[in-house]
Amino acid sequence: MRSVAHLNIVGFRAAVAALEDSTLVGRPYVIAGGTGGRALAWDVSPEALKQNIRPGMALAAAGRLAGDLVVVAPNPAAYQKVNMALQALISRYAPAWQNDGGGNLYLDLSGTGKLFGPPTDCICRIQNEIINSLCLKAAAATASNKLVCKVASRAIRPLGLIEVRPGDEAAFLAHQDITLLPGLGPSLMKTIRVTGFRQAGELAALSDAETISLFGKKGILLRDIARGIDNTPVSSGNGNRIIERQADFFEDLIDEDIIRGALASLAEHGGLEMRRDKLGMRSIRLAVEYSDGIKTQGLEKFKRLLVTDDEITKAAGSLYQKTVSRRIRIRSIRLILENLAPLCIEPDLFEPKASTRTWLLQNAVDSIQERYGAGKITRALVLAANKISNEE
Repeated sequence: MRSVAHLNIVGFRAAVAALEDSTLVGRPYVIAGGTGGRALAWDVSPEALKQNIRPGMALAAAGRLAGDLVVVAPNPAAYQKVNMALQALISRYAPAWQNDGGGNLYLDLSGTGKLFGPPTDCICRIQNEIINSLCLKAAAATASNKLVCKVASRAIRPLGLIEVRPGDEAAFLAHQDITLLPGLGPSLMKTIRVTGFRQAGELAALSDAETISLFGKKGILLRDIARGIDNTPVSSGNGNRIIERQADFFEDLIDEDIIRGALASLAEHGGLEMRRDKLGMRSIRLAVEYSDGIKTQGLEKFKRLLVTDDEITKAAGSLYQKTVSRRIRIRSIRLILENLAPLCIEPDLFEPKASTRTWLLQNAVDSIQERYGAGKITRALVLAANKISNEE
């Protein structure tokens, strides 16, 4: 029987900020990429939540609710450090795990009962370890698939542990608020509001014909989500190494040239690390977070290994064009190099001269970067972007 667990550290950025600065404990504060009144809160502390301050709220409005509100700049390096510590911790318990960042982690605990006991006992043990070693608290859920786990942890957050037993998925979801279901964007929520549905069970009860008439052909997938149907695997972090880089903008941006410059910088830094380990990539993923908190992702796969900065930057730019469709300011971008494979490039007499020159030029650039530091040689487009972003 498949057994999956989900850990969710609510307010991850705010929680990490309190670890870095103990003077924030007990005070209302927000994480924001700027200090102007129109800047939006990325994350908020428990004290700020009690004063009705929410992520996505303008700082001017938040300041009116809490006169002593503290605005904290984002710290990507600290987030990455804690994220890696969480990953190291869960990897001791699960043969397959998935780290989505921001305090969201999935564990496939199938077949681990003889080592760590029932899944609920195991995840409770992990929760305690997170508290003792990292001083963080997480909501946790166990179920037969990732979808039900995620909804369950959302239902009890910010703290607690819940188990949804095999066979009870649909019954559990039936009375949950429909907004807890993953993948409901603004346009889809408008349609759902028109229907008057409030609980997932109302959506789950629709026939195929009713679902298609309301939501189109993709509505079947939405209806199946409401029924708790999910066969997606927990992506194993053990055998599939990835390289990721993120840029958090100090001010939410809509200037495409600057965003593309930041994207090129991420591609250069990620590419350098990849080539340092003699690897190439066959797929690239882009995650974008908008100023209103909505997140979107895009994925591009390739038949051959991509290696050079030029190849990675072009691939990232093309993926950006396909992924970003909303004319809303962007808060952060994350570039992930996936499907890494050993690099076996040995230029010889039979290789086209142009390809040989490109590879030799990339080697020369990498040698300079290794000697003097990453970013010492870069595109002009990157320079302006680096002044207004905090890259990890």
